[in-house]
Amino acid sequence: MVDFDRMRVRDPAGVRELLGDGNFGGLYERPDADMLALWAVGVDETRAALEGPWS
Repeated sequence: MVDFDRMRVRDPAGVRELLGDGNFGGLYERPDADMLALWAVGVDETRAALEGPWS
């Protein structure tokens, strides 16, 4: 993961060098199957919130 103390003392170019490509040292992109699974959970949770029960 990211060493935030080291990141804070660097200029923008140094931060890019430290982190590399991706999201704070994480994956730049994920497989379609991972993204579809994530969206399915989001849709299910949103649908459940919309359908109730309402207080």
